[in-house]
Amino acid sequence: MLMSLPRTFHPDPAAEPYRANPASTHRVKFDARVDFTNGGYVEAKDFLLDIEGDSVAPERLAEMIVSAMNLLRAGPVTITAMRVVRRGEHQDG
Repeated sequence: MLMSLPRTFHPDPAAEPYRANPASTHRVKFDARVDFTNGGYVEAKDFLLDIEGDSVAPERLAEMIVSAMNLLRAGPVTITAMRVVRRGEHQDG
């Protein structure tokens, strides 16, 4: 999937919650920044989340980031890099 990044999304607070699945065969590895509505931000570099299947839309990834990190008062999410990797094909520790 060819996608121009960075892109900024405004996650739907009513989106389906993210649930980790240690049995998933693929993960998304990404860099992102979440700005908070009351000031400040948090950044993630080379962060990994389990995904169902072998692809994920960047809009859904933004929702997953906010849900997985339980970020209250999350505002816009800017994704600067993302790629899908097979479990075990990356270094995760």
